[in-house]
Amino acid sequence: MTPEIFRQHYPQGGLVSELAAIEHGQYVVRVLVQNDGVTLASGLAAASSVEQAEDQARTRALGLLVAGTKKVTPAVTPVQSAIAAPSMPVPVPSPTAVPLKPSTATQPVPAAPPAADFEFELPLSAPPEPEPVVEEAPPSAPPAVEETLDFSDIIARSDVELKRLGWTSEQGRNYLLETYGKRSRQLLSDAELLEFLRFLEGQPSP
Repeated sequence: MTPEIFRQHYPQGGLVSELAAIEHGQYVVRVLVQNDGVTLASGLAAASSVEQAEDQARTRALGLLVAGTKKVTPAVTPVQSAIAAPSMPVPVPSPTAVPLKPSTATQPVPAAPPAADFEFELPLSAPPEPEPVVEEAPPSAPPAVEETLDFSDIIARSDVELKRLGWTSEQGRNYLLETYGKRSRQLLSDAELLEFLRFLEGQPSP
């Protein structure tokens, strides 16, 4: 999803970018996707320039938003296919309309992509309904955690723990590769970075 398509679906929405940290010449940028003050998705990215990190974080956040909305489509699709089915027997009684109806019968098939787009708009106008509000409640918990323990705070605390344990950069890199398959803390998600900090805090001092 591009920012233009996002604004079409979310007229009241917006993208908020913030510089989370600067470490080893890498800029860590967080982008929040919000609608009416509610955070729908977020993305983190690190790059050698702020603009590049922001672009990557924006793409990741919008991708997570699309992945979340696509989960709704399977439930809506059967309803539309069930509605389209009754229109098929209608042309059968009229023999004269038989040659005309096949062309109209094939038109709903290409119309399927617009229907998929329309399904995206239905959840957008649905936030006032009770079900979407209940689904929004669980994601609101992580922001509360981020207020007490920010990304930059986790980086700073993990630096302290690495110095306490006497780990070298090579030791830290090897552990990240073995555990998460990533070479740098900047590439870890918030949950992975917090897990790494908890691991370091649990290690006894040498």
